[in-house]
Amino acid sequence: MDPRWRDLPYRDTEFVPATYASRADWEEERARLRAQVLFAAGLSPMPDKPPLNARIWNRTERDGYSLEKVYFQSLPNFYVGGTLFRPLDPTPGGHPGVLAPHGHARLGRLNESDDASYLARGLTLARIGCTAFMWDMVDYNDSARHLSGAYQDEDYGTVHRAFWQRADGEQQLWNFSILGLQLWNAIRALDFVEGLPEVDPQRLVCTGESGGGTQTYNLYAVDDRLAAAAPVCMVSAYMQGGCLCENAPALRFDTNNVDIGATIAPKPLLLVSSAQDWTAHTPEVEFPAIRKIYDLYGAGDRVEEVQIDAPHGYNKEMREAVYRWLGRVCDLPVAADFREPAYEMEPRENLLAFFDGLPEGALTEHEALVAQQIAAARAQVAAHKPDTLNALGENRRVLGGALRVAVGYRASDAALENVRDGQWESLACQEGTLVCAQRGVRVPMRRFALSENDLSKATLLVHAQGMEALDPLVVRALLEAGQTVYAVDAFGTGTNIGSQDSERPRGSTAYFSTFNRSDDAECVGDIALALRHILNGQYAQLSAAGFGSAGLWLLLAGALLEADARLRIAADVDGFVTDRVDDYLNRLPIPGILRGGGLPNAAALLVPHDVLLHRVGQGFDTSWAESAYRLYGEASLRVERDGVPNDALVDFLKSLP
Repeated sequence: MDPRWRDLPYRDTEFVPATYASRADWEEERARLRAQVLFAAGLSPMPDKPPLNARIWNRTERDGYSLEKVYFQSLPNFYVGGTLFRPLDPTPGGHPGVLAPHGHARLGRLNESDDASYLARGLTLARIGCTAFMWDMVDYNDSARHLSGAYQDEDYGTVHRAFWQRADGEQQLWNFSILGLQLWNAIRALDFVEGLPEVDPQRLVCTGESGGGTQTYNLYAVDDRLAAAAPVCMVSAYMQGGCLCENAPALRFDTNNVDIGATIAPKPLLLVSSAQDWTAHTPEVEFPAIRKIYDLYGAGDRVEEVQIDAPHGYNKEMREAVYRWLGRVCDLPVAADFREPAYEMEPRENLLAFFDGLPEGALTEHEALVAQQIAAARAQVAAHKPDTLNALGENRRVLGGALRVAVGYRASDAALENVRDGQWESLACQEGTLVCAQRGVRVPMRRFALSENDLSKATLLVHAQGMEALDPLVVRALLEAGQTVYAVDAFGTGTNIGSQDSERPRGSTAYFSTFNRSDDAECVGDIALALRHILNGQYAQLSAAGFGSAGLWLLLAGALLEADARLRIAADVDGFVTDRVDDYLNRLPIPGILRGGGLPNAAALLVPHDVLLHRVGQGFDTSWAESAYRLYGEASLRVERDGVPNDALVDFLKSLP
C-alpha cells in the first residue's frame, strides 16, 4: 500500500530512530537537514542582517554576578529584549557565552517555580564564570509589549500563539512563521553574545528546555558557531513539539527531532530528560541512537545524558547537571558536586527591557512585521533573476534548492513492479507500479510500445485526472511516430488513491504539513520520480507533456530534476496567474513555494530543455524563463497564449533534438 494514505507521521508518532552506515551517509543527511530547517524557517535564502544597534543598560550588581537590560535589532525596526547576566569584573575574551532560551512557562523568562526558574539559571551561569543571555520568545513579555502594545498578566502561552494561529495565506507561501522568527532571533542573539568583549567565541553554548530546547537544536542545526549544547526535556522520538513555534511546514519531512538533535555531532552534547514526560525513554532510545552517530566520528564520549525523576521543565536538579557539564566542557572551576546557591529575586522592572518604552521607530503590529518581511523576501528572490550564467548557477543553488525542499524532492531510484500485460483503448500496454526506493511511494504506470519502435525515444504523459483522461489519439500518434509512451497516475489522481484511517484521515492531524508533503507536492514528486526512472532506462531522448493542472506539476518536476539529458517539455499552465496569491493557495498550495521563486522561476530552471508553455494567460510571468533562455541559444522556449491542438503538440513532442 502507498504509505501516503495511512499511518502518516504526526506530532505524537513513535518514530524509530534512523541508523547510518557511515560518517559520509550521516553528513549527507545532516546537510539535508540544515537546508530543510532553514527553508522551513523561511531563512532560505538567508535574510540580510541589519546592524544590531544593541543597547545594554541598567547594570545591577549582586552577589557574584551582575545583570543588565538588553535590546538589539533583529530585523529592521524589530527588537529583541532580554537580560544579560555577567560575572563581576569579567576578563576580556575569558568567559563562555551561553544562550539561555526559555520554554513555554506561564510567564516566560519571568517564571519562578519549582519546575523552572529562569532567573536562577541566568545568574548561576554568571556565578560559575559564564556570560549568559536570556531573551523572550515571540509574544512573551518584552516581545508582547513590542507587537501587542502591552505586557500581559494572563498565560503568555495564549498570547504567544494568538496571532500566529491565524497566520496563513501569503505568509504561508513565503514560510514566514513564528518558528522562523524565533530561530532568527536566536541567530541574532548569538551574534550579540559573540560580540561581547569578555566572551570567548570558541566557547559559545546554548541550553534551553521544552520550547527552548527546540530553539537550541534548531539553532545548532543551522549555525556552526555553537561549540556545545544542552537541550533539556525535548529531544524525543515520541513527541515532536506541541506549539506553533516548534512546527512549520517541511520542518520534519522524512525526519524527526532525534536526527535534528544529533546535528551538533561531534561537539559536546548533553541530553537532559525527565522520567515523567515524553523524554522518559531517552536513556534507552534517543541517547543510544545519537551516540551511534557520535561513534561515526570516534567521539562517543562527547555525548552524555542525565535523567531526572521530576516533571517536565528545567528544575534545580536539571540545572545543576548542566552547570557541572559546563564546567567539564568549558574548563570552568565547577565542582563535581556543585549545588545551585541561594539567590535574590528581582523585580520585573529590572528584567524587562521595554518596561519604560520601546526604541524609537519600533514596529508595533504583527501585520507590519509580516508585510515588511514578505517585501524583503520578495526583493531577495528578485535579486536572483537569471540574467547571466553565474546568476543562473546561483539561482539553481539557492532558489532551486528552496523549490526542492518545498516539494520534498529527493532523487531516488525506482523499480517498476507487478508488471502485467494490459490493454487500454484498444492499445496493448504493460501495467505496473513504480515504487520509490527511498520513500516506498507507489505510482501506477503504463508503458505503450510497438514492436518496431525505436526504444531510445520515449514520452511521458500526465493528466490532472489520471491516465484514463488522456486522449488515446495522442498516445497512438506518438506510438506511430516511433515513441515509447509512458503514463502515470500522479498522487490523488486516477487509481492513485488509497484507503484512509477514519480516525486520522490525511490532512487532519495538527501540524500535518510539518511532517507531510502537500497533495500537489506529492504529484510533483511522482512526476519527477517517473522522469528519473525513464531516463535511467537508457533512453537517449525523452519528452513529457502535462495536461490541466498536471502541466503545473510537470513544470515544477522538470525544474527539480538532476538530469544530464536534454528533454522536451510541454506544459499546460491552464491560465495560472503567477502574481495572484489565491491562484497558489487554491491551485498549487505548496508552503514556501514563493521562497523558490514560484512558477516563473521553475520555468526558468527548465533551461536548457526545450519547452512549450501553452494556455499562458496574460498573468503568467514568463520574463524569468525568457531571461534564462537567452543564455542558451541552442535551447528553445515557446510560449502560446492559447491551448495547442493535439496534432501540433505531438509534432513538438516527437521532434526531439
